Amino acid sequence: MMSTAVGVALHTLRTGGGMTLDEVATSAGVSVSYLSRVERGLAMPSPGWVRVVTATIGQHIISTSRAVSG
Repeated sequence: MMSTAVGVALHTLRTGGGMTLDEVATSAGVSVSYLSRVERGLAMPSPGWVRVVTATIGQHIISTSRAVSG
């Protein structure tokens, strides 16, 4: 199911980036409950919503790696 694949991918990115649901939702301007539902495959987000959330996670990963590398 497509919504499950999207949810698993977002969950993997988020947890791999060391972010909580709350951190991603707040930074991306989306609700925690909707993000959680997407990650569990219970909601199918629009492509624009996915872009905003993945960009938020990506920016966090970039910022974190820059801070660690110096």
